[in-house]
Amino acid sequence: MTTRTHDHELKIDSTTDQFRLVRDDQEKAMYQIIEEIPEYRPSLTFEQLNWINGHGQFKFNDKSAYFEGQSIDTTLDGRVCLGPLINEVQESDDTALDSAPVCFLWAATAGKWLCATSGKIYIYGTKWTAATTTVANVVDLKEYNGIIYAAVGAGTKYYYSSDGDTWTQTDLTDGYAVKFFVSPNAAGTENVFWKLKTTNELTQTTDGRTVAAGGVQWSQAAYIGDTSNNVVNMMLINDELLIGKTDNLYHYDSGGGLHPYMDDLKIARSVNNFKYVAYWQSALYFSRGTGLGEITNAATFEQFSPVGGVGASPRLDDINKVGVCVGLAADTDWIYAAMDEGTNTHIYKFREVNTPEGLRWQFCPWIFLGTNDCATIAICQHTATDKRLWFGYGTKTGYVIITDNPTADSTARFCPSGFLRMSYTYGTNSNWDKLWQSAVIETKGGASGKTVQIKYRKDTDTSATECIAAHTTNGVHEVAFATALSCKRIQFEINLASDTSTATPEVTCFQAKGVEKPTTVRVHEAYYAVGDRPSDRVKTIRNLLRTARTSTTLIKFADLRFGQKTSGTASGDYVWCIMMPGFPLETEIAHEKGRPPELAIQVRLQEVSFTIS
Repeated sequence: MTTRTHDHELKIDSTTDQFRLVRDDQEKAMYQIIEEIPEYRPSLTFEQLNWINGHGQFKFNDKSAYFEGQSIDTTLDGRVCLGPLINEVQESDDTALDSAPVCFLWAATAGKWLCATSGKIYIYGTKWTAATTTVANVVDLKEYNGIIYAAVGAGTKYYYSSDGDTWTQTDLTDGYAVKFFVSPNAAGTENVFWKLKTTNELTQTTDGRTVAAGGVQWSQAAYIGDTSNNVVNMMLINDELLIGKTDNLYHYDSGGGLHPYMDDLKIARSVNNFKYVAYWQSALYFSRGTGLGEITNAATFEQFSPVGGVGASPRLDDINKVGVCVGLAADTDWIYAAMDEGTNTHIYKFREVNTPEGLRWQFCPWIFLGTNDCATIAICQHTATDKRLWFGYGTKTGYVIITDNPTADSTARFCPSGFLRMSYTYGTNSNWDKLWQSAVIETKGGASGKTVQIKYRKDTDTSATECIAAHTTNGVHEVAFATALSCKRIQFEINLASDTSTATPEVTCFQAKGVEKPTTVRVHEAYYAVGDRPSDRVKTIRNLLRTARTSTTLIKFADLRFGQKTSGTASGDYVWCIMMPGFPLETEIAHEKGRPPELAIQVRLQEVSFTIS
């Protein structure tokens, strides 16, 4: 039988050596394993009381932001409810329009709400009715001095109408237009009617009707940029007339001078640049590539987006969403942007607010259009109390009712269902196991058919799973999950549903409860005897262990007393370690009377989880 003379074995870099543990006066080896428990949350909670800062947050940091949602309203402080109901509107005989809507216009003088498609112009009553005169290929509608004008492109002269029903084609010499615009003249004494014609012509008049009706010939064209890139739109900010092109933004001054503002677009050309514009709180907003742009009164330019992509905040890029603007509108309180995200289109309701962290955008995924195509959205104030957001909805139109406080307004209408997915929570450490067992929810508005359901996604899940069934309980209540949820990370999802458009359930508080299982730190503390061989043995051991302190490779540690060995290949033959800072330490062990002091080197080796395949 082989007699063991050493207790531990270390492989430091390429050197393997064995060590004998010092024994105390009771002959017990001076060696211990220390389990250090790091700081963690023994009572794990995920709590959210507000969602007003909007979607786009992957990891839970901001307590009032979330991951994403659909058909949901988070613009109300301290609560979440269903988004607005989509009302579909077709022709008066309940058929779809001839093709998808291109643009809307409220004709103030005629008092009519108009919609143009590629084939016809329609007038709204309670349904759409085609105008008596068929006007095809409309690309823009504008009203100027009580007359409605319909641009039909660079190949056909435009039409005009006083009532939106009977249309007349102009006979002015330059009667071709792709976009109209109204702005004050340089003296501010009257409005001027402008038009753009591809590829880059800008002209103006004071009356665009026929000569017999009093029409005034269009001015000599001003040429905006070169002909290799089309003009797209006209805008007004700070009393400056701006012309948007696919490759730049120009200021056209009262003296006929042309000033480029966005030369960077020469390398970011897009047919979507300036295609959609809206005004909100003295600033101008426009589509720019896959995102949006902002021009303020200070004539400064900023990029942003309701989804990820160019100009998006780092928070929004985290959720891996991109989209292209297909509609832009605004009222006094909010901006609305329809974003085509590939398969589906969402309409986001948003605004910029000043927070303790500075200005920030709050984006709410308010309306879900699904796979229905949308190429335009617009606000219409039908009456003093009836304001709607209209949008293209495939070959139909749709609208939602806009109210300041939908849960307190009897005219508000709510969609049948929607969800809000909250951000991922990682606990104290992303790699530690978590066990979630229940949730505390505060709700109101729950009743038969008006339910709140909780789902979850954990780790690498690609779909949500129910953990609390749809229920109608109101007030603060705790519900246990059907099974405990074990995970590294998790996100919870609030699903709302209502069987009537006149009511919605609300959630004002969500708190998930669980426990966290931290990974403990395992440390081997040992006192190794020295001086039991020739005098140079002390120096040898000390130098080797000092090498362990500065080594950039892991140390193999084996306890020979338990049959381990650093040369082993089986699991448990050794563990990987590092020498902890401040060690090794040379020390002298004092013994009881009759036994001389003993030289030793104290080490602390921290285990590291590592495996070489």
